[in-house]
Amino acid sequence: MNNIFTGIYILNIIFIIIIIFFEKKKNTSTIIWILILSLTHIFGFILYLFFGLSLRKRRFTRKYYKRFSFDKKNFKEDIVSDTSSHPQNNLIQLFNVKNHAYLRIKNDIKLYTHGENLFKDLIATISSAKKYIHMEYFIFENDEIGNEIMDLLINKAENGIEVKLIYDGMGCIHISNNFFQRLQNVGGEVLNFFPPLFFRFGLRANYRTHRKIVLVDGKCGFLGGMNIGDEYLGRNKKMGYWRDTHLQIKGSGVLSLEKEFLINLDFMREQKSFFKKKNKKLNYSIDDYLHFEKSSGNSTLQIVSSGPDYEEPFIKNGIFKMITGAKKNIYIQTPYFIPDETILNALKIAVMGGIEVNIMIPSKPDHIFIHWATLSYIGDLVKLGAKCYTYDNGFLHSKVVVVDDEICTVGSTNMDIRSFLLNFEINVFIYDSKIALQLKNAFLEDIKNSTLITSKKYKKRNFIIRFKESVSKLLSPIM
Repeated sequence: MNNIFTGIYILNIIFIIIIIFFEKKKNTSTIIWILILSLTHIFGFILYLFFGLSLRKRRFTRKYYKRFSFDKKNFKEDIVSDTSSHPQNNLIQLFNVKNHAYLRIKNDIKLYTHGENLFKDLIATISSAKKYIHMEYFIFENDEIGNEIMDLLINKAENGIEVKLIYDGMGCIHISNNFFQRLQNVGGEVLNFFPPLFFRFGLRANYRTHRKIVLVDGKCGFLGGMNIGDEYLGRNKKMGYWRDTHLQIKGSGVLSLEKEFLINLDFMREQKSFFKKKNKKLNYSIDDYLHFEKSSGNSTLQIVSSGPDYEEPFIKNGIFKMITGAKKNIYIQTPYFIPDETILNALKIAVMGGIEVNIMIPSKPDHIFIHWATLSYIGDLVKLGAKCYTYDNGFLHSKVVVVDDEICTVGSTNMDIRSFLLNFEINVFIYDSKIALQLKNAFLEDIKNSTLITSKKYKKRNFIIRFKESVSKLLSPIM
């Protein structure tokens, strides 16, 4: 037994050396990991294997460079080349230069705040597919709605429609491979993104594809916060009603969304060690997807991706730019509020500068430590005068930022460090006051089912709650 403890102690020392000399973690994360490994031994060793080790990030950097070969293709129809006169030019250029997120015009956007409406339209769209169906999901459940959609995909594949599905290896760790194999067996292409190392006992909590994307025939695309599962229809007894935000896009924005899917698909096919079986279908023509159905809409947007494959956290930087550029008001909905120092300080400065800052979080936690940390950060803003609410009518999973009733962003990105730096995320940044007002009005409607966190109420927290918040906040940079 002593030899085991000695071995783990030596491994802890090795991990400390790795953190200091090899991994480019931020100072706060480095200090916390060193403390955990130094003081907790076995627990710290296990925790670091699950959440800390990030040397694999180098594998993903190759994906970054492949983006440029895709951009040489004709993904540039209906884009705005000169945005110098646009009131949001600085934000647009932030994405345009390095992220290759082109500003696209003439888009029609449909907003979903309830799972019933989304899945109804999603099923109808998949049913209408004539050429191809492309999907990428963090979670694809083997439940009632999951089986309904899977059966539909199988039927489409059997009838000659191209079906490609990417699902996350950790998000779907509890799902049997047989569930997805059914689609593979009838000709669909199914890829497991970065699966766990030891069957269902995964050591790969970082670098997940957290996206929720569907593309059909170039005529429309879906993205937002809702995965595929019964809980998004409010069928989870513990969480109750599920409040989320998702979008359907028609127009040239579909081309940008398709580009991001194809980049991930191409990247994954090269990483054969990530998958249990070598996929037989290794060739496809990019030109087959260089089309989209014209839209009569007027929305201008950018599809922005972010993740460990990028040198900069573009979605986080975009949100930061929106906050610092606010002149009147900011509305944020997020299930987890664990901002890094730049976002938190930007919000603090906005509040102190007279900007109306409104933030809504769930009252029901699905991850208790993250919820306590969230309340701690929310308290910092409440003390300064921000209007913060807990949503009481079920679980709030919406990921939305609206600024000055003019610009907004919706997608898969939570307001936390994991989404900003570690996960593969995708958001749409929309420059359309009509859509921004729709999202703001949805927020205002949600206030009717929410509780305002007042400074007086926050100060009355008992010692135990304060202690839980303090510990969770201390560990939040590595959550």
